[in-house]
Amino acid sequence: MKLKKITALIAAAALAVSMTACSDDKTRDGGVITSAEFSVPETVTEVKTDEVEDLLPNDDGGPKVIADREGGVVQVPDSINTIVSTAPSVTEILTGLDVGNKIIAADIYSADVDGISPEICTLEFSNLNIEELTALSPDVIIVSGMSMTGADDPYAALKDAGVNVIYIPTSSSLESVKMDIEFLAGYVGAEARGAELISDINTAVAEISLKASRITEKKKVYFEIGAAPYLYTCGSGTFIDEIITLIGAENIYGAEEGWISNSEESVIAANPDVIITNVAYDGYDFNEIKSRAGWGNIPAVQNGAVFCVDANATSRPSQHIVEGIMAVAEAVYPEIYA
Repeated sequence: MKLKKITALIAAAALAVSMTACSDDKTRDGGVITSAEFSVPETVTEVKTDEVEDLLPNDDGGPKVIADREGGVVQVPDSINTIVSTAPSVTEILTGLDVGNKIIAADIYSADVDGISPEICTLEFSNLNIEELTALSPDVIIVSGMSMTGADDPYAALKDAGVNVIYIPTSSSLESVKMDIEFLAGYVGAEARGAELISDINTAVAEISLKASRITEKKKVYFEIGAAPYLYTCGSGTFIDEIITLIGAENIYGAEEGWISNSEESVIAANPDVIITNVAYDGYDFNEIKSRAGWGNIPAVQNGAVFCVDANATSRPSQHIVEGIMAVAEAVYPEIYA
């Protein structure tokens, strides 16, 4: 049995950050979060499938196996009728693969995913209820943002109880998002639909790349994912930085790596042409950025180039990242992409 070759990449080490969609969660400054999950993984190494291809059976009579997202091999069940999803990104991919009707339970942050009943999105994976999950007897639990190894695996008890648990490292690039889709499509038997989703991403990226190639003067962009006074942004090795580069702009923190706790002084010194935020919680108005002390001389503020984009589309690594790319592109270069 042969698998498609998957491009190798090394995902950068990242700090754990969370911006999650739940009316009960609070921000550090007391606001109530209403936007999307934003989960950043620990260091994850993604390997080529040809490194594990020798492990796969060459005969067609054995059980179907595919390479998982951490370089191992998993056996594909003959049928999958019940799924538990632990993250909105996974839930979005599964609904995109037209198997959302098989999800019998999901995390509370998946409640805003189209095609999923909020009534089943009740699981709080920061406080696992092993008995509850075991009682559901799902065909599979899909875990995002964790490694399958290690003594701290909170799902170890579930596996010991005979529950099928598979792991997907949280993706930090557009390529790895496509790899997630390809893996899940192969696992749930929706390869054709997965190929369509990947093709849509490739088409969008190609069209944007063509337009970006005509840009001669790159605008400098500051992307804020954590509002004052606890500013947070991103450097290289993140898909937001990749998006900024893809559309023909320059991330002011591109020389740094991963998810960054930044300062107001460094933003002011960088003088960005455009400021984008995906922070959204009850009571927060992104226009406060314009009134921050010392920010009045930043070109982005002077020229009214301060924008808020959808948090879900710019933080969840699923096929909907295309919507995030377009939102950022239109904010930075409306004359080119709008």
